[in-house]
Amino acid sequence: MLRHASTRLSKPAAGMTCSSLQRSSVAALSSSASPRRSSAAPTAAVAHAVTHEHSTLDQSKSTSLATEFQDTKRIFATKTTPELVRAYAVYFMSQFRPLVQHSGELLELSYKFPGAKFTDALLRSTFFGHFCAGQDVNEIRPVIRKLEGAGIGAILDFAAEADVEQPRDLNGVDQNLVSARTYAYDGEAACDANAAISRHAVIDASEAASAGEPAFVAIKCTALGKPELLMRMSAIIVQAQLLFHTLDGPNFSRAKSRYLERMIDYPTLSAGLHNAGVNATEEEIQKLFNELDQSSKDGMIDYVDWVSFLDPFDLTMGPLTQFIEEKPLSDNEKTQLRNMIARLESLANDASERGVKLMVDAEQTYMQPAIDHLTLNLQRKYNRDGADVIYNTFQCYLKMSSDRIDIDLERARREKFRFAAKLVRGAYMVQERKRARDKGYADPIHDTIMDTHVNYDSQVSKLLRNNHLASFMVASHNEKSVVNTVQQMQDIGISRATGGVYFGQLLGMCDHVSYTLGANAYKVFKYVPYGPIHEVLPYLIRRAQENSGLMSGAQLEMNMLSTEIKRRMFG
Repeated sequence: MLRHASTRLSKPAAGMTCSSLQRSSVAALSSSASPRRSSAAPTAAVAHAVTHEHSTLDQSKSTSLATEFQDTKRIFATKTTPELVRAYAVYFMSQFRPLVQHSGELLELSYKFPGAKFTDALLRSTFFGHFCAGQDVNEIRPVIRKLEGAGIGAILDFAAEADVEQPRDLNGVDQNLVSARTYAYDGEAACDANAAISRHAVIDASEAASAGEPAFVAIKCTALGKPELLMRMSAIIVQAQLLFHTLDGPNFSRAKSRYLERMIDYPTLSAGLHNAGVNATEEEIQKLFNELDQSSKDGMIDYVDWVSFLDPFDLTMGPLTQFIEEKPLSDNEKTQLRNMIARLESLANDASERGVKLMVDAEQTYMQPAIDHLTLNLQRKYNRDGADVIYNTFQCYLKMSSDRIDIDLERARREKFRFAAKLVRGAYMVQERKRARDKGYADPIHDTIMDTHVNYDSQVSKLLRNNHLASFMVASHNEKSVVNTVQQMQDIGISRATGGVYFGQLLGMCDHVSYTLGANAYKVFKYVPYGPIHEVLPYLIRRAQENSGLMSGAQLEMNMLSTEIKRRMFG
């Protein structure tokens, strides 16, 4: 961890903050430096090449895999006919939107009459039985063994939500429209309880997985700490990031998105601080510059150097803290942060010792900088010597996702730890867009679904090219993305068994992709929720709503199930 300079810089004139520093630095700074280009950051030419690559994929390979996706006899070979009938019934019921929309109220009524025993039995024979593996580790073991028999691993998630307070809406958005779990804060004791649940999931995953096979557990930071604290942390981190751009006067006209091409040399830092009214000697500024340049020692400070200077425990930047407009963390918030870090550290340590990989789920953009910060510090410790214990999650429907991946790849390269990520498309679109409108900032999500698809496949291609630095999971139900990944693995020569490329789909969904990949010895995993039936209801309702909203995917599943059921019945 970088240590902060002990230099004491006199405060600037009253009212001189990050925004005023930006105005003054643009006008006053004149020194410039040649940008240092990162091996992880794709140029426009490379981006064009990636797009061209996707348009000229080997058609024979694509046709072969696509054909296998239609082979229902092989895909459903490990499933019984009653399981196929149940799956068809679940998808069929999901088509009735009024039923799905009011499923929560209907289940609540059913638990009152005819009662819990009847309702639990009904759910076990339908939605729970299809989308969840069981109530505890003893029930999930047979499911995991059956998946392993088809060449598929498990990502365990204890999906119980009853003991966690759930708000009725999220920033004015009905929680039923948010397709991922969101926790509300109910005290430090509740966070400790959630950490204990996650710890049990780590133990269950290690015990349920076969020897030598990787196992994953998914966790959420909002379950382990106060969401408002994550929002405060994120605001401070964003302010620290903006401070870099305000000081980077010579390159101010260059697009801010090209972070790794923006530089600050010593004259730039000195001029910027003096212009902001800081009363410091050149010796003091030089000492500060040397600390900022500690990781690369090349006489230039780039974005990675800058954000690495942020203290992981209290989010200060030594003498630069005075320029961050957001109020520093209070003593109580620092205590809560240290408690959250301790919970994450304990889970990461348990996972590392038991051979389990820990996946930190993505959440809303206004909390994500803090989650990235916490996850990065775990990766620095546990993803050493080729290990990929800690995985961050990148939502590729976000316009900033490509830059975030570039930056984290470069950090991994410099600091010699392994980048590990799960790539998803995204789960908070309605909420994110409403908040952007309400707060008056630019929509963070790509304008069209096609833009998201192109970005997703581009990030996969980037990580495949940087396979020596990265392990990652293609968490997608999109056939084209899966086929593109497989083809590029073959073209580059990345091993299916040891190449660090994984695939992931939800239990009970997209079986034709999962079972085809498993049959071809790719490292594919099912996201396996488990927990007491009445406590996983919110998860089950979201899955029903997801299938109701994505009718084309649900219809494909139904068609394949119908084909296999008819084949078994009539030959």
